[in-house]
Amino acid sequence: MSNEVKHLVLGSDEAETTIESYINIGCPFCSTYIKVIDEIYAPYIESGKIKHVIKHVDRTNGALLKGTVAATYLNYDEPEKAYKDMKKLLETRPEWTGSFEETLMKLEALDLVEQVGQAGRTREILAEAAERGVRVVPTVFIDGEKFDFPVKGEDAEIAEAFKTKLESL
Repeated sequence: MSNEVKHLVLGSDEAETTIESYINIGCPFCSTYIKVIDEIYAPYIESGKIKHVIKHVDRTNGALLKGTVAATYLNYDEPEKAYKDMKKLLETRPEWTGSFEETLMKLEALDLVEQVGQAGRTREILAEAAERGVRVVPTVFIDGEKFDFPVKGEDAEIAEAFKTKLESL
């Protein structure tokens, strides 16, 4: 087993543009962000123009703690499945963030199994997030530059911000 820290990566390493998304799957704003950008990023990922690196930021309060627990069940060795499972968790977030019992029942219903070896990734992401000034989720970097968008905005506002940015690249 390798000590290499894996992130959830969609797209090619040879992509012209790298988008890094710091999220927590217990966060309602992350749920909106992923829902909105999923269709926007897809053609860019498929054509090899962008690589999307999703970095789960563990938090210890409220629904975010439930998101932290749920994230340990995503299998990063199968990125497409992990992304699909993550989207399902984000879509159904209100159903499972009320209690840990609900969280575990949802993970079981999705046939997810807790993955081992998460500590290294957690430490790396937390250190990196602190170094980069990531205080809230979602926070997005495009080619290493923080991209400000209306985190609490309506779907259309968020979509427009990302469409405009991607078209300018």
